[in-house]
Amino acid sequence: MTGCRSGMDPWMALPYARAMSDTPSRPDRPRGPKRSSQGGGPDRRKPGGSRKGAKGSQSDKGGRDGKGRGDGPKGAYGKGGGRGRADAKPAGGSYRKSARPDLSNAQRARKAAAMAVADVLGRGFRLESSLAKNPALDGLDPRDRAFARAIAATTLRRLGQIDAVLAPLVKRPPPGRVQAFLQTATAQMVFMDVAPHAAVGDTVTLVKADSKGEPFSGLVNAVLRKVAETGKADAAQVPPVKNFPGWLRSEWDRLYGKAVVRRMAVLLASAPPFDLSVKSGPESWAARLEGKVLADYTVRLDTIGNVAKLDGYEDGDWWAQDVSAALPARLLEQASGGLSGKRVADLCAAPGGKTMQLVAMGASVTAIDLSEARTERLSRNLARTKMEAEIVTADLTEYTPEETFDAVLLDAPCSATGTFRRHPDVLYNRRERDITPLTRLQDKLLKHAAKCVSPGGTLLYSVCSLQDREGAARVSKFLKTAPDFSLVAIDAVPGLDLPDSRLEGGMLRVLPPDAPDGRGMDGFFIAVLRRGEDAA
Repeated sequence: MTGCRSGMDPWMALPYARAMSDTPSRPDRPRGPKRSSQGGGPDRRKPGGSRKGAKGSQSDKGGRDGKGRGDGPKGAYGKGGGRGRADAKPAGGSYRKSARPDLSNAQRARKAAAMAVADVLGRGFRLESSLAKNPALDGLDPRDRAFARAIAATTLRRLGQIDAVLAPLVKRPPPGRVQAFLQTATAQMVFMDVAPHAAVGDTVTLVKADSKGEPFSGLVNAVLRKVAETGKADAAQVPPVKNFPGWLRSEWDRLYGKAVVRRMAVLLASAPPFDLSVKSGPESWAARLEGKVLADYTVRLDTIGNVAKLDGYEDGDWWAQDVSAALPARLLEQASGGLSGKRVADLCAAPGGKTMQLVAMGASVTAIDLSEARTERLSRNLARTKMEAEIVTADLTEYTPEETFDAVLLDAPCSATGTFRRHPDVLYNRRERDITPLTRLQDKLLKHAAKCVSPGGTLLYSVCSLQDREGAARVSKFLKTAPDFSLVAIDAVPGLDLPDSRLEGGMLRVLPPDAPDGRGMDGFFIAVLRRGEDAA
């Protein structure tokens, strides 16, 4: 990795409790299980336990790229312990200047986008966290806020091509913030069809207003004027596969082949569609929302708009969930011979997409997650969809259920590299050396999850990672140390016509190009295990 591309998030080397926390340094993190369910009053059965109301809603935001096109919703975090430091402050002491009254709304949006890119590349932040904490966006209407996100996301999606355009024009890399201004302005002119005079003029103004950037304002002006002239032609000479960092590209080439990786790069370059899971009647909901049914159960919409205004949102008839993220619960139901009336644990459950699926399947669900903030969000999502589940706030490595479960779903913390379509920042918050701490955590969680499974019960392990070490290698290691568990072979996935290579060894590997409509899906690994009837 080169330049200012960041290393791994600090949480990666930490134990599970901090890896799963949205605020890694929280002193008030609960030490033991804390139970709650939708509605009701105080739970007197457990010291310190409480039953919390589950009121609220899940919000997904779209964006505009200068022409009104959305960049897609932010997928719910629930895999890798959060990307970047959600509790930290944005980069740059000049952030507080960004809301000055002499900046136009468009300039404030452009500055927020550049600072977010600097945060992701230089400090390992999550894109959404940086944008959420940036005062430049305070008071802006949704369109301007979405414009900022679209600029930042487009920059990260096209960073390899953008840097290739800038490289011959900048002999010595400027400070990170100035470089981010160059990158975001190039993204606007080359890939978003923003008028050059607007992108160049506003960017130069912003650099001049930045105390550390002002000496570089002449350079920025000259470079961006050249980009306005030749940038599109220069970028067209760079293959989209260069938008993947080198270590990921090399590993994926080896695992999946260069042709597949080229198709993945094409998917990265454009905003993903919006997928929904519905309680029932996907065909009916596809007609009502002007979408289409994908893989037999997901409703896919081409555009997003205001999610809260979509038919069925207020009534809780559906929730946002990528078609791949819906697979684990479906396969668990299939392997268990149905889940209606069965006790099921959803581990690392927030924000609750899989929990809601399991409840809709008729299961009695216990949803377990580490932080109160995350379980509160899960509770709100259950309230909006008018569903009920027992919610336990606990560290899974310290959790022992009072009674084991018929089925357990562990969607484990991981590098989340399979979500790059919706979260391009994951490409720059990960390094090869950072995978090993995650595999240790996954091994530990699998071991603890197994203790929650009743004899004859089913355990499903999944990760939204494309890294092989987080998939089959973890299951193979687990089976060597857990003789009472055996693999339940997955030989087909309803609604998906997958090549045989995706089902090798009875475990499922879904790649982004596998979506039936060609518009992509998250990368996932899934394995199903069964505990022996005679297990102690």
